[in-house]
Amino acid sequence: MKRTFGTTILSLFLLGQIITCQAEKQVSESDANNKLLIGLLAGQASESSKDFALNGVWNSFTGNGTTLDTISTYSAKFGSKGLQLDDSSGFGGYSSCYIIIEFNNAEGSFITQNPENNGGCFSGDTNKGKYNKVFFFKNTAKENSYWLCTVAFGKTYDAAKAQADTSTKTNPGSSGCGASAFSRIDKKI
Repeated sequence: MKRTFGTTILSLFLLGQIITCQAEKQVSESDANNKLLIGLLAGQASESSKDFALNGVWNSFTGNGTTLDTISTYSAKFGSKGLQLDDSSGFGGYSSCYIIIEFNNAEGSFITQNPENNGGCFSGDTNKGKYNKVFFFKNTAKENSYWLCTVAFGKTYDAAKAQADTSTKTNPGSSGCGASAFSRIDKKI
């Protein structure tokens, strides 16, 4: 009986010490709320950095042109496939769609795939299921604007992924994307 009584006393003593230590480590409700808010904001910033830089709806032009070629919509999040839709009905009468396989905001690149069954959603697509690599960078002459250049089209995934940026960015409004100008996208307001 003494042994059980001694163990019980010791257990109660240790429990009292733990409670005392916990009480000393408590923070005020205001401090706890502030720390929670800071944690939530940090988490939100971390999550938003996983969004594709080009997410949204854009007016697309050829180089420095002022005639609207296409309305492009991008929607992608890190770790999952996304979508690129192009409505060029006002320019050439076609539309296209691509699956965004992956993107790298820091490098300024993304890889798309033409859908396997219907191709890039335009008639005569001979690259059904093939991959493309596009490089992009901010247009410093205009706010909410980017330059884009497709440097690989109709490749295997590995070939598109390995494709280096072969564009020349010195004069994107008139040249540098192969034999032509870059595409320019301006945020649609």
